[in-house]
Amino acid sequence: MEKMYFNSTPNEIPVFADSAQSQRIGKLYAGSSCQCIGEEEGLAIILYRISAGVTKVGFADPAGVRARV
Repeated sequence: MEKMYFNSTPNEIPVFADSAQSQRIGKLYAGSSCQCIGEEEGLAIILYRISAGVTKVGFADPAGVRARV
């Protein structure tokens, strides 16, 4: 089972389509859960839910994505 993570900052974390951060595709709201499925070029690759049954994958700053204990 994948380990659950969350946005540990009080702000939204922007989520990008690529590791160059050239196209913003969404945001991870403060306190929102996600799965960190890897890391590339210093960014976390996250899988997060945007609505019931709909998920996205993107790149985010790993400084704000923390493991849920």
